[in-house]
Amino acid sequence: MSKIKKVLKKIKNEARIFLERNGLTVQRNNEDISKNRLKKWLPANPVVIDCGSNDGKDSVDLARIIPGATVHAFEPVPKVFDMLKKATGKYKNIQCYQLALSDKTGKAEMYVSSNAVDDRSSSSSLLAPKTHLDDYPEVRFDERVEVDTVTLDDWASAQGIDHIDLLWLDMQGFEMQMLSASKIILPAVKVIYTEVSMKETYDGVTTYHDYKAFLEGLGFHEIIKGFKQGHSMGNALFVRQ
Repeated sequence: MSKIKKVLKKIKNEARIFLERNGLTVQRNNEDISKNRLKKWLPANPVVIDCGSNDGKDSVDLARIIPGATVHAFEPVPKVFDMLKKATGKYKNIQCYQLALSDKTGKAEMYVSSNAVDDRSSSSSLLAPKTHLDDYPEVRFDERVEVDTVTLDDWASAQGIDHIDLLWLDMQGFEMQMLSASKIILPAVKVIYTEVSMKETYDGVTTYHDYKAFLEGLGFHEIIKGFKQGHSMGNALFVRQ
């Protein structure tokens, strides 16, 4: 590598570090954001909510990376919940709930996804699919199931939890509705890692710019976002300033 390229690389890395340390957004061409980076904004023993836990991969990663954390994992689809329980069974710091965090406590209909690759139903949502059907034609929504729902406020009150250090949200477009109903506990949330939609992948989804404005209005600042080239969905990390 030439001296000029080394200097440019060093400048680029220093600029990236400066932006991240000062809470400024860094654009990435990848939808994954390293979980290790979360530790700098979290206490030693954080309260973590994994909403849309699916098969438990993220819950297990968080429990390993932050061993002092208590991870509360929510997955409402029965067959997927069984996978979650199996995957997390040996982790004492993971608690599982067969519930969907929602904007109301009760029951709701969930659109269950399926594809030829696996049966994790990873695109299932409380919202009906819209452009998702065209963007990801390999994913089908032939099944609907009734699931139990709970608001984050009601759940936190029942559990005696008065703050949340990290919300890890993968709700396939329902994030905004759930957060909007969390008027009591949301002011006590420190970090939100969330899936975001660039267009109406599901019917009624709040798209990225409006969702970002909502969180910024609550005192959160976007630290980093990850959008994969050509994908309609990505992820973003918000930290309360």
